[in-house]
Amino acid sequence: MGISSLFKQTALRLPDKVAIEFEDQRVTFREIDLQANKAANAFHGIDIIKGDRVAQYIPNSLELVYSLVGNFKNGSIVVPMNIGFKEQEIHHILSDSGAKVVITDMERLPIVRNIAGKLKDLKHIILVDGKEQGTYSFNELVKNASDKESNVLIKDEDHSIIFYTSGTTGKPKGAALNQINITSNVKALAQAWKWTEDDVFLLTLPLYHIHGIGVALCGSLYIGNFTILRKKFVAEEALETIQKRKVTLFMGVPTMYFKLLEVEGLEKYDLSSIRLFVSGSAPLSKDLFYKLKKAFGHEILERAGMSESMMNFSNPYDGERIPGSVGPCLPGVKVRITDKNFNDIPAGTEGEILIKGPNVFNGYWSKLKYNKEVFKDGWFVTGDVGKVDEKGYVYIIGRSKDVIISGGINIYPREIEDIVESMPQVKECAVVGVPDKEFGESVKAYVVLSPGETLAEDDVVDYCKEKLASFKKPKFVEFLDALPKNTMGKILKEELRKMHKGK
Repeated sequence: MGISSLFKQTALRLPDKVAIEFEDQRVTFREIDLQANKAANAFHGIDIIKGDRVAQYIPNSLELVYSLVGNFKNGSIVVPMNIGFKEQEIHHILSDSGAKVVITDMERLPIVRNIAGKLKDLKHIILVDGKEQGTYSFNELVKNASDKESNVLIKDEDHSIIFYTSGTTGKPKGAALNQINITSNVKALAQAWKWTEDDVFLLTLPLYHIHGIGVALCGSLYIGNFTILRKKFVAEEALETIQKRKVTLFMGVPTMYFKLLEVEGLEKYDLSSIRLFVSGSAPLSKDLFYKLKKAFGHEILERAGMSESMMNFSNPYDGERIPGSVGPCLPGVKVRITDKNFNDIPAGTEGEILIKGPNVFNGYWSKLKYNKEVFKDGWFVTGDVGKVDEKGYVYIIGRSKDVIISGGINIYPREIEDIVESMPQVKECAVVGVPDKEFGESVKAYVVLSPGETLAEDDVVDYCKEKLASFKKPKFVEFLDALPKNTMGKILKEELRKMHKGK
């Protein structure tokens, strides 16, 4: 069953229930379904058909929701783009995907116009908040379109959305997910997290990322809960909303949880309505896990996924949530830990993480040669290094490319980061390998201190010597005001390596 069919079932089951509240607007599931029908037919009216790529370059809005579901109904393929991206980044994604249309707003229109003439496949620009010469108005297109079902035949193997990877190593690649990749995963998450139509969900994640669109929005439209959608995350406003609207479900990235902890007078907010805080998109440190538990009275449920597969692992809703672990496999997902030759290795041993399941994509968009390298006998080679314990809990230690090889010995940055972040004065830490003439690579720790705290480099090194084998201690320590991150809070380690090279 296709994604739009799942959403249609919700609209038939709960037609008059308010699905989404955005700013001063409240729309029901039936209204979303009808507006999406109009969007699907409007796309068809300008020759956007099944298989065409439609890029979204807009902030959170109801227009984004209507467009997304309309694309699913129309059979066209959604290409979400980070609203913070500039010309070079946008040009790459539009060119690589062969997008036929880009949906954007007045703020970002100049960027699109500057590159539109260089893109042979781009035919239309659609504006969600106005109209200018050479563009279409989304609202006018939808207003004049039929609200009847488009009746496009959608198959399980048809692509639905292309998520471009974060691009932390080279240019982003388009992970092309099909219908079954997404439908199987939202069903698995509903089961794993006991997510129901009774939930009140505060959604502050950006709807250009797999966490925001694939998990949060698609999950909500399938399950039928009430969603309070915000344009962006504001920590104090989020706490106020949780208290006032009796929110039961919140999803965030570690950076957002850091900001919640920093709100002055945090203890005055009543968060008793919350049944589940979920964290993902970047590693949640053990230190932050315990700080959040103390502040919120909740153990944050950490899960892990990727653009290529939606969600793979999750700590249990009922059962032990282990800090530092992303939990067991979600229903339908399988995992292997192997050596570099892809031979299975014993539980508790660190190695390459391979996954298989209905959620896993078939390959990157237009990268046939590369796709042969990232699949081994039907298993996707994730590029992550980790281990699985005897209970089946998965621990992601880092990316294969981030492993530091010093004097022929493998050193995993995550282990050192956890130790440094256990220092009371430290807010965050990132560890990378830097060139070393004698050992090949040496360990360097970039450290962000908590407000008002001080440490010397030797303090960090000596602390690590007490907790770790001597060869793992940092040779270099540098203090920063903040770590470089992408918009989802993932630390950009390549930027840190460049910073060292520049010294």
